[in-house]
Amino acid sequence: MVKKCIICNEEATHKIKNTSDYYCEDCAKENFSDLDLLISVEEEARKLKQVLKQKMMELETNVEEIDEKCIRQSD
Repeated sequence: MVKKCIICNEEATHKIKNTSDYYCEDCAKENFSDLDLLISVEEEARKLKQVLKQKMMELETNVEEIDEKCIRQSD
């Protein structure tokens, strides 16, 4: 899902950490003296993907363990 700038409604590239305030490149530059204070939307998406990937791996492991227990019980 594409995040939109809260000022001009263009596609966002930056956000304020721990908020849902998103900004496009131009609005971020205009309103903040240092863009390093903001989080890159791309970086946040990468972190979220990594968390989801880890959770999926944990779920797969749990399913495999349950399958093994079921097989042992049926023997």
